[in-house]
Amino acid sequence: MMKSSSHRARVRYAGFTLIELLVVIAIIAVLIALLLPAVQAAREAARRSQCVNNLKQLGLALHNYESSNGCFPPGGESTNFNYTGTLDAQNGPATQFVDNDFSTLARLLSYMEGGAQYNALNFQYGYWHISGGNYTGASSVIRVFICPSATRVGSDRDGADPADTLATQRGQGYGYGDYGPTVYTDINPAGAATGFSVMTPYRFKGSRADGLLKMGQTRIAEVTDGTSNTIAIGEDAGRDERFLSPYTEISAGGDQRWGGPMSSTAFRRYWRWAEPDAAFGVSGQPNNKYRPMYETSSFPTTGITAGNNAGANDELFSFHSGGVNCLFGDGSVRFIKDSVNVLTLRSIVTLKGGEVVSSDAY
Repeated sequence: MMKSSSHRARVRYAGFTLIELLVVIAIIAVLIALLLPAVQAAREAARRSQCVNNLKQLGLALHNYESSNGCFPPGGESTNFNYTGTLDAQNGPATQFVDNDFSTLARLLSYMEGGAQYNALNFQYGYWHISGGNYTGASSVIRVFICPSATRVGSDRDGADPADTLATQRGQGYGYGDYGPTVYTDINPAGAATGFSVMTPYRFKGSRADGLLKMGQTRIAEVTDGTSNTIAIGEDAGRDERFLSPYTEISAGGDQRWGGPMSSTAFRRYWRWAEPDAAFGVSGQPNNKYRPMYETSSFPTTGITAGNNAGANDELFSFHSGGVNCLFGDGSVRFIKDSVNVLTLRSIVTLKGGEVVSSDAY
């Protein structure tokens, strides 16, 4: 006798209930949230490693240059010590640009597989001479000059400079750079706050002293503090055309661009790797937290942030957590902590300050 359909066994189908599905999704989201910081940390570690490698290549080029020329190249920016006025926090020796208006990085190109770009530069003229003869070389993007952790507006070049006819015609500007020589320091050697500004409270302009890559030629014998104790090139990463240099193209005691488009009212573009103002002084601790760093418009002619030394504005600055990478004169690359004592920092910038500094001090 057949059983009625009401007595048939009910078939259960395997599957998830809505609650179970939501629980699984929540667990996956938690796992992703836990893993994401680890992934980001791994990526930053790789970028920081590449930054170190970039500086090591610059160090090798620096010593190849020295081997060929018997000296290190000039920093581009330097100090005019012919100053007879009052030496105090606000007054002292002045910045100058007297080494043919090219950066250290440009001079190192032929010693680091950048021969093509080097050969495209004519060092008898400023890097953006009105003739356009240096545009091809100086507008090149040199990956070794860019820290992969840095962020900025635009791509790897700045925009078309309205004061530069050729760049305007081509629709693009010059290559960015994230590294520069630490050509001087004016941190107070007494270690006391001077009241110069809230951004750089230890700055004392009257105490200005040369860094390793100073004006003209620097021979190894001049580095009496020792090349292993003196920074040559440091990170000043993320600068772009929003920034404003305190120095005009024709600075006191500085070069004029022969036939160039600039004047005493136009400011230097220190975010470019070919620009001598890519070099900078050290007036405070790395990764200065004060803001704003830059102006709000491209290629400004006036502004309150010029030379304020906040963030990447003419100071040691990186996008690495806790400090900055620096190339020392012996070719080694070391990480300088944000918390470094300002006296220690002054000591490892000066090339002949006579200080004795232990490597565990920074």
